[in-house]
Amino acid sequence: MKSKRLKEEWNAIPNRGILGSEIEERMWKNIRTATIDRYKILYNWTAAACVLFLFSITGYHFYNNVNSDNAVITSTATFNKDIRLLTLPDGTRVWLNQNSEIHYPSNFQENERTVTLKGEAFFEVKRDTSRPFIISSGTIKTTVLGTSFNVKAYDDKQPEVNVRTGKVKVETAENAVFLERGYKAVYASKTSMVNKEKTDVYEPDWKKVLIYADGLTLEEVLNQLKIDHQFEVTYLEKDLKNLKIQGTLDTRQGFDEMLQTIAFALEIKIRATGNNTYLISR
Repeated sequence: MKSKRLKEEWNAIPNRGILGSEIEERMWKNIRTATIDRYKILYNWTAAACVLFLFSITGYHFYNNVNSDNAVITSTATFNKDIRLLTLPDGTRVWLNQNSEIHYPSNFQENERTVTLKGEAFFEVKRDTSRPFIISSGTIKTTVLGTSFNVKAYDDKQPEVNVRTGKVKVETAENAVFLERGYKAVYASKTSMVNKEKTDVYEPDWKKVLIYADGLTLEEVLNQLKIDHQFEVTYLEKDLKNLKIQGTLDTRQGFDEMLQTIAFALEIKIRATGNNTYLISR
């Protein structure tokens, strides 16, 4: 493949901005070295790792101008086995489940923050008491100031909202309920009303596929991985544990692949030393 063609395809891939520009440039150089400069078809493991880190989630964005004030609306859609992690203009984080779609403006209004959801998403809403966060999802509307919760509103399923933290208002044209941790709202199609029910599900399992690592230290990310994996690490230099990571980790890579992805992104070495122990060095 010619250099120009490969570069064009690299630039055309959506959502490359999940990493910082410096890391993206280094990723491209590694891919070029492993393909064009060495005339190889397959990438070496460093190129493969960075691609997994960068494209741990797929989907697409498209933009269009709406309303008289030319507000730009961003739409993101996912497909089968495709989970995405988005950061909205106000700092709210959204985990978008497979076969879902979300629409939001490039800049929220002064008095409210409104998004439209079709499918399922978990929200960690940035608190703003002056601007409520409103999610319109078919027959139900969810309103919060700053909290975390899951909204499921697929066309072929009964809509419901589960709360992890804070308080949430869920309403239809017929009624409204207020939820806190330990409760969920379930829409009843026969009555067009939402019912408040107890639940012990605070966070969906599918959300755990993606680990939000942006701005976390190496030590913090490894501690998160220790929740599901038994391992210990030794730092050859103490300051290594404070290195900051940019991006999102996809746990579907596998444990060893995630460690090598982290190593590539931080330009360090993580080497197995036996008995579930690893040595971290520059």
